[in-house]
Amino acid sequence: MENNNSIMEKDISCIVKQIHASPYMIVLSITGGGTGAIGEMLRHGNGSATLIEAIVPYHENALRDFTGREPERCCSEETAREMAMASFKRALEIANPENGFRPDYLVGIGVTCKLTKEDEREAREHTIHIASQSISGTNTTSLTLLQDRSREEEEELASTLLIHTIARLCGAGQICVDEYISMTEQQVLQKKEATVSHDIGELLLSILLRKDSYGKKCIPIIHSKKTVPAASRIIFSGSFNPCHKNHAAMAKIAYERYGSPVTFEIALANVDKPPTDFISLESRINSLKTYANEEFFGNICLTNAPLFADKALLFPDSRFLVGYDTMNRIFNEKYYREGENRLTLIEHFKRYNISFLVFHRQDVELGELEIDKDILEICKIMPHDTYMDDGTSSTRLRKTCAK
Repeated sequence: MENNNSIMEKDISCIVKQIHASPYMIVLSITGGGTGAIGEMLRHGNGSATLIEAIVPYHENALRDFTGREPERCCSEETAREMAMASFKRALEIANPENGFRPDYLVGIGVTCKLTKEDEREAREHTIHIASQSISGTNTTSLTLLQDRSREEEEELASTLLIHTIARLCGAGQICVDEYISMTEQQVLQKKEATVSHDIGELLLSILLRKDSYGKKCIPIIHSKKTVPAASRIIFSGSFNPCHKNHAAMAKIAYERYGSPVTFEIALANVDKPPTDFISLESRINSLKTYANEEFFGNICLTNAPLFADKALLFPDSRFLVGYDTMNRIFNEKYYREGENRLTLIEHFKRYNISFLVFHRQDVELGELEIDKDILEICKIMPHDTYMDDGTSSTRLRKTCAK
C-alpha cells in the first residue's frame, strides 16, 4: 500500500499540469514557509501559463512595504488576506485588462506561516494561512498543526497544501484540499469564503486600477424604508471593523437631534491601508446589521471614496458623523487631493452643503478641542455631557478576539 508521501508526490505533478492548463493566472506572495510551492509550479514546465510573479516578502519591513501597512500580526489570516489583495493588485498591474487579459481569470494569493524553529524551547502554535483574492471573492484556508514535525516536514506540508489550494481555485487537480488534509493526522482546518456581486467586484477593480474614468460610486447594501427628511441626511463613514456600542451611541444621538435615520458608509478604498477584502467586508456589514432594528438605523452603502472631499460628491446636503481624530485627518494636508489646500477644501464642503458633527474621544478633556475658526463654521462639536466615550475601539476589540 502506498504511503501518503508517495501519493502526494505522484499527484503533485499531475495537479500542477492541470493548473497550467486552466485559464487562470496568479501572483503568489509567501512569507514564513511554503516557498517550495514556487518550485513545484515551475519545475514541471509551462509555469508561465499560470504564474505571473512569485514574491517572498520575508523580512517584516518587506512585508510592510508589500501590503502597504504594518500588520497587526505577521502570521494571521488577516495578514494573508492583505497579502492576497496586494498580489491581486500586482496581477492587475502586470496583466492589465486593457491589454486583453480578463480580470475574472486573475487571482492574487497570499501565504503566511508560523512553522517550527530549530531548538524551539517554548510551545507555540504552528499555523499555515492561505488566502486568495479575485474580482468576485475572497477565500481563506487556515491549518493548525497539532502534531510534532521537523521544519522540513512542515515546509513540505505547507507547500503541498498551497498547491492543492491553487488547484481548487483554478478548478484543477484530482484531490481537493479536504481530501488531502484527511491523509494527515492531528490537524485543524478552517476555511472561509465570501463572494460579491458584479457591481462590488467592479468597484474593487476601479480602486486597484486607479481609473478616474470609473468615477466615484455608491452601492447600496441595505435599503431602509424609513423616510429621510429633505436636507437632513446623516452619514456615518467608518471602517466599522467591527461596529461597536460607541458607534451606535453616536448614531443614536444624531438621530435624536435631527430626526433622521443614519446611513452607514464603508469605503472599500482606504487612504493608508489596502482595500477591504470581501471576507472583512462581510464581517463589517454583519456587525452593522446587529443594530438594524434600532430606530437610528437607516441604510448601509459601499463606496470607492476614501476621502471626505470625495464623499461630499456622493452625499451632498449631508451631515457627517466623525470623531475628533477623523476631523483632524480630514484637514491634514497629507490627505488633500492634488492642488487642494485647507481653504479650497472648506469651500468644497460649503459648495456641497456638507457639515460635520464632531464627537470627543475619551482622552480629550472638555475645551481641549483645537479646531480653526474657519473649520468651525461647518462643524458642530458635541459636548461631553451629551456623549461620553468609554474608550471602546474597534482595534481593541480585534486584539481581544485575537487572544
